[in-house]
Amino acid sequence: MPRASERLLIARSLVYISTSMSRIRFLLTTIDRRISLLRERGLNNMAKELEEQKKALEKTLAELEAVSERLKTIMSLGTAYSDLASIATTIKDLRSVMRNINPEISASLAEALSHIEEAAKTLSTS
Repeated sequence: MPRASERLLIARSLVYISTSMSRIRFLLTTIDRRISLLRERGLNNMAKELEEQKKALEKTLAELEAVSERLKTIMSLGTAYSDLASIATTIKDLRSVMRNINPEISASLAEALSHIEEAAKTLSTS
C-alpha cells in the first residue's frame, strides 16, 4: 500500500488525467459535428484532416483510460517504482501528441506527470 504522500500525489495526477479525458470527449463530440458539416458542404479534404485528429484523440483517450485504471489499482493494491515510471513514460508520449492538437490538454497532462514523477521519486528514495 502506498504511503499517504504517494497516494496524494497519485490522486492529484488522477484529477488532471480525468480532466484531460473529459476535454478529449468534448473535442471528439465537436469534431464529429464538424466532420458532418464539412462533408455536407463537400469539403472532404478538410473532413479527412479532422478524422486524423479524431483518431489521435481516440487513441489518446483509450490510453489515458488505461493509465487511470492502472493508477487506481496502484492506489488500492500498492505501488512499485517501475509501475509509476512506466505510466510516466506513457503520459509523456501522450502529452507530445496532444501538444499539437490541444495545448490545454497537454498542460493538464504535464501537471499529472509532475505528480507521478514526484511520487516515483519519493518511492525510489524510500
